[in-house]
Amino acid sequence: MKPFINKTCLLAICVLCAACSVQAKEKAAEPAAQPQKPAQTQTASAKDPVQLLREWDAKLNTLETAFEQTSSYDGVVISRSHGKLYYKKAGNLLRLDTLDDDQKTDQSAVTDKKVLKVLDAKAKVITSGAWADWVNGQPNKALFDFGNYSALLDAHRATVFSSSPQRVILLLTPKDESDYKLYLLLDPKEYFPQTIIIEADLMQTKADLKNTVKNKSVSQNLFKEVLAK
Repeated sequence: MKPFINKTCLLAICVLCAACSVQAKEKAAEPAAQPQKPAQTQTASAKDPVQLLREWDAKLNTLETAFEQTSSYDGVVISRSHGKLYYKKAGNLLRLDTLDDDQKTDQSAVTDKKVLKVLDAKAKVITSGAWADWVNGQPNKALFDFGNYSALLDAHRATVFSSSPQRVILLLTPKDESDYKLYLLLDPKEYFPQTIIIEADLMQTKADLKNTVKNKSVSQNLFKEVLAK
């Protein structure tokens, strides 16, 4: 049985050494959304991106989004994954489906942010554990913080890295002086994340969100494994 942490790049930080040896020759292309050095002047705006981000997060009740995520080390791609994420504020319910090349579910993680259960391709529970233990080991926690972005912002210093009619980029640096940078690339209309990038030393994890649907019906059946008595 393969641990879930090795099946998706959201859990891929522990495979760094092995992946680098296998793919050492595969150089990562410069991410299209990779933040560049901030310009000397930025687009002036009366809007406060941080406050607007807090506002949509407070109003978010459900979410369904596709994701594509890549991790690289010193410019070398070490893992890629794609799939779908479902969230319901009521009950703190979250489901992450990793898809294979045929767009079929390869593995899933389902949680109420207390207990995490991992399912195989046939939706059979193969392991379970504490949510806190699992999420604390993830390289890109911000991907799971929908409905809790105010707490994320409270724990960081947020500055506008760059601003344009196409995209606003927030740079978040931790108040506890941890050595990483978190970039939120926001839609300039709704200030909802289009891309989430975290950089720590030579490691970068980048998640692109696509086909995002907010505050529409999400089936409770998606979370039955953690809702079962």
